[in-house]
Amino acid sequence: MGVADVMAFRVVTVSPDDRVSIAIARMLEENVGSVGVCEGERLVGIFTERDVLRLAGEGSQFTEVLVGDVMTRQLVTLAPDDDILDAARLMGERKIRHLPVLEGENLLGMLGIREVVRALVERLWHTHDEEARQRARELLSRETTPLSSNP
Repeated sequence: MGVADVMAFRVVTVSPDDRVSIAIARMLEENVGSVGVCEGERLVGIFTERDVLRLAGEGSQFTEVLVGDVMTRQLVTLAPDDDILDAARLMGERKIRHLPVLEGENLLGMLGIREVVRALVERLWHTHDEEARQRARELLSRETTPLSSNP
C-alpha cells in the first residue's frame, strides 16, 4: 500500500517569515500536529508540536520567534508511491511522527503516525502480515530504539 492511499491531502502550511504564534494558531485551528513550511509551493522545512514544546521549555516568546529560525530544515520525506511499511520503518528508526510527502520539491500531503498505525492495523487484520505487526509494535513502543531495523 502506498503512502498516497493513507496520507492527509489537506496540507497546512506557513511561511518561514511567519511568527511561531501564527504556526501554533494554524495547528490548533486545523487540529494537526505539524505544518509544512513553504516558500511558494516549495517545502523548506517542517514545524511540529515537538518544536512547540522545545520552545516552551526554553522559555521562548512565541510572538517574537520566526518559524524559519526554529523549523526543522533537514527533512525526511516520502514520495506518494513509497510503501507504508517503509514509512513506518522510517518513523520508527528516526523517532518522528510526521512525514511530508513530496512530488519533486512540492508538498503533496502530510503522513502522520496515526494514519500509518491505522493502515498497519488494517493490513494486519486483513492479511496477518508479520512485518505490519512488527512495524506497528515499533511505532507504539516507548523505547528509545526500534525493536528491529530489518525489513
